[in-house]
Amino acid sequence: MYDISETIYIQQQDLEHGDPQKVFSHEKEYLTDISSEVYECLCKGFIISNDREPSIQNNSQ
Repeated sequence: MYDISETIYIQQQDLEHGDPQKVFSHEKEYLTDISSEVYECLCKGFIISNDREPSIQNNSQ
């Protein structure tokens, strides 16, 4: 479980192969995998994509 103020990174869903998504810490350290079902649930309001958060885009360039 993570605090709401923590940033984690979740690999995008692989629709072709259905592989689980990898989860990384804010330091880009591998943490765990999550299933496609969990990923889809998170996309319904928990995950903030890069195109919706300009400060994240600027930091990754």
